Amino acid sequence: MNNESIEHAYDINNPEMTKRDPEFYGRSYFTDRINKMLSEMKMSSVFYKEVLRSLLSSMKLSYIDDQSEYKEVKLHHGRQERIIAKKFQENNLVLPYSTVYQSAVGEDTAKRRAWGILQMSKKWDDATQRAQRVVSYVDIPVKIEYTLSIWSKYIAHLDQLSSQIRSNFNPHKNLTIKDTNILKCYLSSEQDISKTDVADQEERLLRKSFTIEVQGYIPSPKFLLTNTGKITNLNTDFWI
Repeated sequence: MNNESIEHAYDINNPEMTKRDPEFYGRSYFTDRINKMLSEMKMSSVFYKEVLRSLLSSMKLSYIDDQSEYKEVKLHHGRQERIIAKKFQENNLVLPYSTVYQSAVGEDTAKRRAWGILQMSKKWDDATQRAQRVVSYVDIPVKIEYTLSIWSKYIAHLDQLSSQIRSNFNPHKNLTIKDTNILKCYLSSEQDISKTDVADQEERLLRKSFTIEVQGYIPSPKFLLTNTGKITNLNTDFWI
């Protein structure tokens, strides 16, 4: 999809322009109507949910146990430190065990654009077999951090899983979600936070934590520009 930023008003006196051309209207035409429609919309973004879903589906963890058998390790969502500690004490935890959760999010200031910049794009409509003009504010650049943790009873299993996680990022991996650019995903840090001060009779629970940084853009709400110059709301999978 080719995007075109609209930062200045266009020359509406150009005789070659018609109402089919977005340049006919000028920037204020779009901003006034889009701001009004945004103020009246009730919406919620599912962007973060889709990023997490893509991350979970892309991380396949496995190891070879002491009987030389292949074992898969499911990646669970959420912070579960207390639940895991309790289950481990009750001898009711299947190890290795892994979790991931969103630990931080912030604007990617290096990619920040000035407020109010509009972008034009084209969307193919299968029903009419024609390209449609779409207008929106520029997408919002963000960095999202996820914490991935592995718990294990044996260091050999922990080392296998840790090595597998590192090999997923070379130097990054791509996450794909519908109607957006590919998101780049980096392994930014690794930490061994195993409990070492345990009694002789107590079993040790090993743990390693990884910080994963996802860089991408939150899609802005999109609006359809009709042939008559009318702007209408264009529903997307990221705004409900």
